[in-house]
Amino acid sequence: MKRPIQKSLSAFATLGFVLATVLAIPAKAVAGDGITVTVSPGHAPVTSMVQQQFTATVKGTSNTAVTWYVDGGKGGFKKVGFINASGLYTPPASFVVGAHTIKAVSQADNTTFGTATVYLTALAGMYTNKNDNTRSGQNLQETVLTPKNVNVKTFGKVFSFPLDQVVTAQPLYVANVNLPSPLNGSAGYHNVVYVATENDSVYAFDADGKVLQGPLWQDSFIDPPSVVPVPGDCIETIGEWGITPTPVIDPTTNTMYLDVRTMEDHTKGCDGTYVHRLHALDLTTGAEKFGGPVVIQASVPGTGAGSVDGVVSFSAHYENSRPGLLLSQSPEDKDSIVYMGAASIEDTEPYHGWILGFNSQTLALTYALCTTPDGSAGGIWQAGAGLAADAAGNIFVQTGNGTFDGVGDYGLSVLKLTPSNGSLVVADSYTPDNFAVLNQWDWDISSGGILLLPPQPGNYPNLMVGGGKEGTVYVMNRDHLGGYTSNGNDIVQYIVGAIKASIAGKQPTYGMWNAPSYFDGNVYIFGKYDYPKMFTLNNGLLPTTATSAGTVTMGGPDPVISANGSSNGIVWALQSEAAPVPTLWAFNPNNLAQVYYNTNQNKARDQVSAAAIKRADPLVANGRVYIPASSQLKVYGLLP
Repeated sequence: MKRPIQKSLSAFATLGFVLATVLAIPAKAVAGDGITVTVSPGHAPVTSMVQQQFTATVKGTSNTAVTWYVDGGKGGFKKVGFINASGLYTPPASFVVGAHTIKAVSQADNTTFGTATVYLTALAGMYTNKNDNTRSGQNLQETVLTPKNVNVKTFGKVFSFPLDQVVTAQPLYVANVNLPSPLNGSAGYHNVVYVATENDSVYAFDADGKVLQGPLWQDSFIDPPSVVPVPGDCIETIGEWGITPTPVIDPTTNTMYLDVRTMEDHTKGCDGTYVHRLHALDLTTGAEKFGGPVVIQASVPGTGAGSVDGVVSFSAHYENSRPGLLLSQSPEDKDSIVYMGAASIEDTEPYHGWILGFNSQTLALTYALCTTPDGSAGGIWQAGAGLAADAAGNIFVQTGNGTFDGVGDYGLSVLKLTPSNGSLVVADSYTPDNFAVLNQWDWDISSGGILLLPPQPGNYPNLMVGGGKEGTVYVMNRDHLGGYTSNGNDIVQYIVGAIKASIAGKQPTYGMWNAPSYFDGNVYIFGKYDYPKMFTLNNGLLPTTATSAGTVTMGGPDPVISANGSSNGIVWALQSEAAPVPTLWAFNPNNLAQVYYNTNQNKARDQVSAAAIKRADPLVANGRVYIPASSQLKVYGLLP
């Protein structure tokens, strides 16, 4: 259910006025005869279609007029962009990534000037959890943030936006979105960051902070008191459950897909109706597309938990979607497929693991697979890490503790799923040989997600990395996962104790509660209550001990990487556990003991949140870092 927000009647007259009043970031000034000139903003990442307003403040003279230059050219020129007499900068038509100097020269003496830097950036968007379908976690088009400028003196919080609830999903970003009629701001091109909350709301904010008085658009899918997010006290948890998995964006159709969970008829208390819906929203307006939303329903033959007359049905009551949604091209469907994975919340039974696939253009259910149709459990959580897929459309997931027979029930397994003849089939699988022990102690492997590695030298070019609560890291051949044998593990590598391991015979405490990431030949794993660790690949193999380890105990956040190709790499992590307060960290990717920056270095300015937040990944895009804090989206970037 969509509840629109009324359009503001007090929009600012021009974009320039917004910048001058709410984003005044002064640059250095050169004084002459008592005259000073400062330019704001002092640092401005700019994309190809979005203009940037600069403002000059002249003091020490009654003549406040200035002449504008770009890289020494009066008014600029076509290779570096143009700036008009009022300071409005327009990027060049032939876009070349790089930094350029904006200069405002006082007309009082034609000598005194102030400068600012404009950074031309080319990242088109971050459309899915951990940046791509391999779940690498890397953004290799970051040309603004570098190890030299990410430090407490030059980097910190620059603005923020209020939200109506906590965020579990990773924010997403799209550059150069042409908005016809935003609620706030001006129509035209904006860079937009999209955020979904557990209160079943979706926000579209101006990613550059040029519009701070509210969202560009917002959708709400509840209507209290009857239609609300699923209350935690109805499923033995704290908080509420609304939009939990990271949505996915199709940039070719300007569409965002998301799973929205609600309780309807809530006046009946916890006996209300539980519903999952798949929504397809227009990126420019938030309007529904393709006949959406559709109620998510599915069933398969089976005699497992909760079955009726030989049929197991997807239960909107017991099933919760946690992994990030996946948009992948099926080898047998002309349209892309939107996939979601599901499990329970807090092992509330009866439940199963599910993978559901929907046609991206019709929202019709196309594929449905239950991981334990004749058993129980086998859920797919992955700590929110998105379902992974290769270029051929094969899908890779890790399942939780549950029934396993290697024929139809695949609890506590790694699965390779292939669309075939209208069905999603288990084409290959891997199940650890100590399955029984892992199952007994709830040391499942769906606490972590899958990382698909780029082609590797050696005997096995197509590899992937996974792991779970036990603390063991698996390196698997995607062309032959290894199946199950009771006396050995037929996989490429089985590294016991690679990360801090749970104690034998006890409930899980340590291990992998997130997903690995990849950058420049290295695999990064931040284990729960363990130090950040980096493992350097050698002919497709990992060392048995970390190549580099940090000195900060982490709570299992997903590492994400920003870099310009293979240079200027930074490993980012949003620490929401095992810390006095949630903390954003920036590490040297080659030496994790070196901390470039963290938000506790200047708490008054940069602190993420005083309250606990659920695990969610930071987003790094075009010179800024977007942090889902407690009921806020906080944005970090270069300071004055």
